[in-house]
Amino acid sequence: MKVLLGLASLLLLFLACTSENRPTLAYDSIAYVGVNIIDGTGSEPKMNSVIIIKDGKITKIGEMGKMKIPETAKVVNAKGKWVIPGLIDMHAHVTVLPVDSNFVVEEQYDKQASLEALKTLLAFGITTVRNPAAPTENAIELRNLIHAGEEVGPTIFTTGYALNRTKAFFGPFSAAATEKEIREEIKKQDDAGVDFIKVYASLKPKQIEIAVDEAHKRGLKVIGHLQNTSWTTASNLGIDFVTHASPWSIEYLPEHLQRDYRPTFLGRLFWLENVDYDGDQIQSMLQSMYENGVSVDPTLIAFHTKFWGDDPMYTQSQFLPLAPEMVTSIWKKTTFTSDWTEDDYDRAKKQWKKLLELTKRMYDKGILITAGTDFPNPWVVPGISMHQELKLLSDAGISNLEVLKIATLNGATALGIEKATGSIEVGKEADLIFLGANPIFNIQNTRKIEFILNNGVKYMPNKLNDKIGK
Repeated sequence: MKVLLGLASLLLLFLACTSENRPTLAYDSIAYVGVNIIDGTGSEPKMNSVIIIKDGKITKIGEMGKMKIPETAKVVNAKGKWVIPGLIDMHAHVTVLPVDSNFVVEEQYDKQASLEALKTLLAFGITTVRNPAAPTENAIELRNLIHAGEEVGPTIFTTGYALNRTKAFFGPFSAAATEKEIREEIKKQDDAGVDFIKVYASLKPKQIEIAVDEAHKRGLKVIGHLQNTSWTTASNLGIDFVTHASPWSIEYLPEHLQRDYRPTFLGRLFWLENVDYDGDQIQSMLQSMYENGVSVDPTLIAFHTKFWGDDPMYTQSQFLPLAPEMVTSIWKKTTFTSDWTEDDYDRAKKQWKKLLELTKRMYDKGILITAGTDFPNPWVVPGISMHQELKLLSDAGISNLEVLKIATLNGATALGIEKATGSIEVGKEADLIFLGANPIFNIQNTRKIEFILNNGVKYMPNKLNDKIGK
């Protein structure tokens, strides 16, 4: 017995003396090996690569066989997978607002529907979102819940109420017509902690000028959904962003047709039928926006769902169950084009290529284009709509490699967070999408998501929304 005890003591002493030389079994990082990287910068893919992630950040990127993988890294075989940066939806109203029986948007958001939509966005690879117009307190609450890690979803950057000359029934607006009202509302939102200011269609140039002045004094950028004020004028006044695929302002039409124009959804077809993109007005607009660094999120999907608002591909889409039921129930009752006739829809479809053309002209001019969806506009389903948007940008004639940059690094650049995310580079957050197929070959392959990393945390799509894949 004494001999056995002696041998045991010697063994313990040997293990203690050599423990520093033995490899640890505890992993402090993860190495994804064999991946094909599309980094979001517009560069060609890096094939058969390694990405090492530690503490939620990318610490190393290199070529398989040429880069030493730390012994403390857990090695994950991802051979043949394609990895792209997390997508940035620059236009998603994630503070989902109920609508009453008279189709008036209510003041308080549906928190459960909002959290559900955020999880679905993340399930489709959207790791950052800009929320442009929401009840201020609700918007801040939702953003902070995600930021604190109390709820799961993309990182949110948000505005508060959109500034409009009058309060309107169809959205979260603050009536701000006078200089005092505009400055006070912006101060109120700034004090609440918003990230941006949103100005809306009814504001005239002087009101836009005041809003931009007050916001910029406070270090806040301004987003404009405009019509009474043209994009040209707003650009020259210093606005930072404009939204949607077209300005729709009357001044871009030939003078002899301006009296016939009605700024309604149906009137927009008249606008498209008669606008001249080669005319001085549009050319001046493009030049001004380029020179002043104005960014645009075209939200093409929000128009495609209107122009094809009678089509079962939307009205009976397989993706409708992915949206909060409260939202789809509203869509089934009314949409912005519910009063259109078959002839109206035919007119719209004939003008679709012309709408795409303006996006392509902005891109060709060098204007910073980003990607957004405008959820919860009718038939714009959270998550999948972003991938539909990418397909429409590709249809506009933009290369798939550039479309991916638009949806990632361009969004980060517009938000001012390009040093933290938006591309696959060492030191940036591990916001990544692992795909089963090459999205450069076919942009619709962005839908073939195997898993997502959001700040390094792994998520499976069907765990975020159990209706995915059914």
